[in-house]
Amino acid sequence: MSGTLEWGGPRRLLLLLLTVSALAVLVAWQGTLLKLTEFHRADAIVSPASGVFRLADYRAAVQGLNIPGIGNDLSGITHDPEHDRLLAITNAGPVQVLALDRQGRLLGRYPLIGFEDPEDLAWLGDGLLLIIEERVQRLNIIRLPAEFGPITRDDARQLTLGVALSDDNKGFEGVAYDTHRDLLYVVKERDAQQLYRIAGLRPTLAGNLQLDIQDLSDWVATAGVSKDLSAITVEPDSGHLLLLSDESQLLFELGRDGALLDRRSLRAGGGLDADVPQPEGVVLGSRGELFVVSEPNLFYRFVR
Repeated sequence: MSGTLEWGGPRRLLLLLLTVSALAVLVAWQGTLLKLTEFHRADAIVSPASGVFRLADYRAAVQGLNIPGIGNDLSGITHDPEHDRLLAITNAGPVQVLALDRQGRLLGRYPLIGFEDPEDLAWLGDGLLLIIEERVQRLNIIRLPAEFGPITRDDARQLTLGVALSDDNKGFEGVAYDTHRDLLYVVKERDAQQLYRIAGLRPTLAGNLQLDIQDLSDWVATAGVSKDLSAITVEPDSGHLLLLSDESQLLFELGRDGALLDRRSLRAGGGLDADVPQPEGVVLGSRGELFVVSEPNLFYRFVR
């Protein structure tokens, strides 16, 4: 019958096509809405009031300082409270540990002999220094010489973690030690980003093997703010972690349960005259200062 919608007629087919199209648009919109909701929810859990670093309060007291005569591959930094100084590391031409004061002035050098792609370092206390080799994912613990001079890898006590090895130099990138709790943290750069926590280092060094290695990579994935990981440091009283992302040019804080608590951009603005181009290392000093090093050869000091 003309003008009547029959079950098998062309008008019914057209109505079905229009209905399916409308449902597809609705589903797509709901998916977009869900992503927007998830973004705002993830953003809402960032609560500087819950963090201990108070990243927004930091201003750059020294920024973009070039350290003369060390080459162009400044890669990591740690704090040596026993001598009130900083120790930085280069991983190219030549590889060495550098002693710096809090203003970034060079105090002395420890040439590294036999190390393969050293990337970061952590002060363990009692004269002990840990150096990581990225590609082979090896942790080397050495006693720092009393005088400036060579450090030989053959003299180190070593632990290799051959997990998720990478052929394209995307291995262990950062390390930090929580001296209060005897917890060592190691981060893998990317593909995928990984965070490991190693307990029991002290008794193991004393001859009683008690290592407990935990994979905390889901903390980083849940935070969802970084494209890669280049360094890590620990706030000693709380045990909170501050992680550095080179590609995201970002610092972000995780609580002891892995919750994202705070974050700060390292792009121009907020007291920075220019972007930190390739941030590779970060450490919290005993006076509350944050020190950041960036390739090729740039030193930053942040104070509150």
